[in-house]
Amino acid sequence: MKRKTLITILFATLAFYGCDSDEGGGTGGTGGTGGTGGTGGTGGTGGTGGTGGAGGDGTGGSGGSGGMVEAFYEQNFNALDINGETIGDGWLFFVNVTGPDANSYGGLAPNGPQICALVTGQGGVDQEPQQLSVYSNYDDGAHANNVLETNVFQEPFSQGNPIAAAQVGKRYTFSFQAKGGNIEAPSTATAFIKTLDPADGFSVSGLDDEDMTDLPDTWGGFTLVLDIAAAQVGHILQFGFQTTATNFDPSNNFYDNVLVVESDTP
Repeated sequence: MKRKTLITILFATLAFYGCDSDEGGGTGGTGGTGGTGGTGGTGGTGGTGGTGGAGGDGTGGSGGSGGMVEAFYEQNFNALDINGETIGDGWLFFVNVTGPDANSYGGLAPNGPQICALVTGQGGVDQEPQQLSVYSNYDDGAHANNVLETNVFQEPFSQGNPIAAAQVGKRYTFSFQAKGGNIEAPSTATAFIKTLDPADGFSVSGLDDEDMTDLPDTWGGFTLVLDIAAAQVGHILQFGFQTTATNFDPSNNFYDNVLVVESDTP
């Protein structure tokens, strides 16, 4: 803001960050040498009001520093080996089979032919050249008479490196892009960020998820949030994508531009 006072002499503009008020008064005194008009120069002391503006400056700047966040995990799949045996970068899979042939198994996320694969040609300008395709394990013969829940995920806090006291009060924000592939009812798909309690049969102790079953064939953005509390120390943290399918029904979706940000809980 600028404030101008026109008396006999045109004073310079007071700076927003607080010119010294006493100097302003002295300049007014110079005008006093002009004779009678000098009395008017005394009125220039009113410029001291501008000093109040300087005080308004200091506190404003410090308020913006509170919301700092840190990238915890980031992956756009472009630098991963599309010819590799696994997806790479620590991606895992786990399949829960429910039904007459109940079973469970897991390991490193394969780069096809089943469960998940790196693919090309499914993205727009923000997703090319490579994307992640996630679907069921059709090589499992139990598919015909059982329900297969297939999870493809990251596990930054595992049984060997569980959530610690340092994570209490932290917020993990999981964002990603997705579009529908070849998925048909009764197959379903879900994105999730969750904590599991290994001392209680790996029960879910914290969860935010979103239904990915009926996505359009155009890319969209999604965000999930999970806050860590003291009760979750010693638990496991996972984020990723899940499909549920049976009888060899289609269950494919595409995902890209995964980002997890760590921040303090508001």
